[in-house]
Amino acid sequence: MKASGGAAAAGAGQPPAGSGAGLPAGSGRRRERRGGGGGQRAAANARERDRTHSVNTAFSALRTLIPTEPADRKLSKVETLRLAASYIAHLANVLLLRPCPQRPPCPQRPPPRPVCTFCLSAQRKRKFKK
Repeated sequence: MKASGGAAAAGAGQPPAGSGAGLPAGSGRRRERRGGGGGQRAAANARERDRTHSVNTAFSALRTLIPTEPADRKLSKVETLRLAASYIAHLANVLLLRPCPQRPPCPQRPPPRPVCTFCLSAQRKRKFKK
């Protein structure tokens, strides 16, 4: 039995067919995709695991290069990045302050940076040992 008004009236105000609207939750296109796309998702998950492992390995290697107190303290990733940047600035400062007999002084050499956290730590150690 047809409702009065025909097919044109039945489709008025409703979304186009195939949009998934009006279907119960969990049905429609999503279910169809699950069967065929599992291999792509598994491959993407494997790539993400490899990427995460690579990043964690790099952080572990960087942690071994940064001096910490106590020496066996494991730094978080944020601490590692911040201390690495500070340590690089410290090493650059040490190089700027150290005279090099093999080359003449450079007139364009930038002035030394303010004392960094590593220099402050060394100063505090010397101060408390006295």
